Amino acid sequence: MIKLPEPIIAYFDPANSVEQKAAAFNDTAIVEDENQRHQGRPEIGKWMADAKAKYNFVAEPIDVVHADEKFAVKARVSGDFPNSPIELDYRFELANGRIEKLLIG
Repeated sequence: MIKLPEPIIAYFDPANSVEQKAAAFNDTAIVEDENQRHQGRPEIGKWMADAKAKYNFVAEPIDVVHADEKFAVKARVSGDFPNSPIELDYRFELANGRIEKLLIG
């Protein structure tokens, strides 16, 4: 069983709504995915909603490495895209009990 902090659990939980997932981020958070940068909780929420609509995906954490407030999570991602499922790396940085930065690649 992989142990993750609450904001990362909230991000990956498929039962959570986009609003619940976005609430795991700080107001000033940054996400970088598919060569695009999204900053701030409203923009991150829009990015999540758009990605879910486009790919109808689920990401399941399968491994984690962490030091201090940085977590490298490998996840199996399945959905409506070529070569599904794939494994992606999610690099989280936490601050003040929420996600401050997320790099996906």
